Amino acid sequence: MSVVYGYEPSPRDDPLVQVITKAVELGIAVMTPERSIILKTFPFLLKLPDWCWGSSIKRDAQASTHYMNEMKNLPFQYAKQHMADLFLGQSSMVAENLKRIEKQDEVSKPMLETALKSAATTAMIGK
Repeated sequence: MSVVYGYEPSPRDDPLVQVITKAVELGIAVMTPERSIILKTFPFLLKLPDWCWGSSIKRDAQASTHYMNEMKNLPFQYAKQHMADLFLGQSSMVAENLKRIEKQDEVSKPMLETALKSAATTAMIGK
């Protein structure tokens, strides 16, 4: 996390590490071949109300999406808020690329920032 976001996690119960762990664990549980077959065979399951029998797949998918978004956004926001550390000798992939993005035209900035978020998330999961 220090190389990608410039974040040094605490040895125990770090909140950002917990978010990433929860997102990966839930994502792995949700993305199974069995669930894929069930959803391809019975696509109406995604249209069931959350309280209905058989909608646990839908609830798990919603929870997974929530945690994946947190995993993507929270560390990125941390890096964005601590970009000043770049001048203090603490560099990170996200901070350096955000500095480069600042020099781009206004039209390109949102697209480049989204791509950087995705690349940073992929680097974290890949570790």
